[in-house]
Amino acid sequence: MRTGGSKYRFIFYYSRFNKFALNAVIASVESGRILKEIVIVRNREELLERVAQFSQSAYIPVVCLSFMTPQLPDVMELSGTIKKICPNALLVAGGPHASGDPAGTLLNLRFDIVFIGEAEQSFREFFERMRNGEDFLGVRGIAYNYYGELIYTGTPKRIDLNDYPPFPYWRNLLGPIEITRGCSWLCTYCQVPYMHGAFLRHRSVDKILYYAEKFFKQGGRDLRFISPNSLSYGGLGEEINLNALETLLSRLYILAKHYNGRIFMGSFPSEVRPDFVTEDALRILRGKVANKVLIIGAQSGSEKVLKLIRRGHDTNCVLRAVELCRKYGFIPHVDFIFGLPGEDREDLMDSLRLAKRLIEMGARIHAHTFMPLPGTPLENAPPGKIPEWLKKELSRMTGRGKLYGNWVKQEKIAWMIHNYIKRGIILGKKGWKLLRNA
Repeated sequence: MRTGGSKYRFIFYYSRFNKFALNAVIASVESGRILKEIVIVRNREELLERVAQFSQSAYIPVVCLSFMTPQLPDVMELSGTIKKICPNALLVAGGPHASGDPAGTLLNLRFDIVFIGEAEQSFREFFERMRNGEDFLGVRGIAYNYYGELIYTGTPKRIDLNDYPPFPYWRNLLGPIEITRGCSWLCTYCQVPYMHGAFLRHRSVDKILYYAEKFFKQGGRDLRFISPNSLSYGGLGEEINLNALETLLSRLYILAKHYNGRIFMGSFPSEVRPDFVTEDALRILRGKVANKVLIIGAQSGSEKVLKLIRRGHDTNCVLRAVELCRKYGFIPHVDFIFGLPGEDREDLMDSLRLAKRLIEMGARIHAHTFMPLPGTPLENAPPGKIPEWLKKELSRMTGRGKLYGNWVKQEKIAWMIHNYIKRGIILGKKGWKLLRNA
């Protein structure tokens, strides 16, 4: 597939659902300077307007979307509309859903090119080749539809976070700094380790400080971080590296204070594992972070279910983490997922009992419903369903201000995903058999 020297304009749909991912991709391509070929739009109307403009000009639009599985209905409608407006537009997909279901994204969502996994290096190479009128067949980490044949170019090399900016600050687009990528726990419901690998990679303290200062100088005040487990910073994933954590936070605290900024760690978008919540870790956090809330991933109160989903901790870890949080002045918000595969009534009762006990200890509960996500071991599991008796309990806890979350909406989304799988719109693992290696 060759560009033939045609002029392209890359349109990034920068919405609140995907801006963190696009920050990394845009930053990797531009590397400190604004490129005329890149256009950023913030809503559907502006996106379609830009596509229409380019379709009437000498430019071919390359529309770049990053999305998650719950966004499929909107993405399917949008891709169809874009192709009607401009049939020769190139649709490019990335993000968790495209990585978990590349074949379904190409065949059923009408995308032309899919970036699988982390895309900083692969998209940069793709962009440069397109820009120079070259083909992109040798770019690793992509799948594409070549006249009805699905081609996969192979797994890309894992990147070093230090080689890429976390956000395009030169465009005044700021956001959290990704400090750790990958997760060694391989929980069966989560897309993160299957998208980014089980080996943890950390951005160095010096690089984090460098971009933190850019953030504050550009007018940012509350600095946050992206990490599957923020207390894993500097370690291999199974134990805390207290020296690395203390060095990072001590230096960040001094920098933030100089710019009248604040540091948030352990709150969105960087929760913590309960088995990493120790007295030493909380002593390091206390006084250096501005957040009083720590988000702790428990996921279930059933020892059986915790083993089934490969969480790697037990309920005693959760109780201990909440106890320590209260001791050190933090308010624990504890994640629970209801409707997990293999869960029976007694397991749900165990989760409810643990949730109530944690509330008595001073925690709030963040409730979720299990969704079968492509690319995970549980992608073909039944959708999460919460029985009526439990819904009443969760609603009562919500009314008392002790529980929150989108668990009602997520139950509907879980069934939507299940129906897409049954209808063959989502192909998941079986779709990989349709891809031919380049």
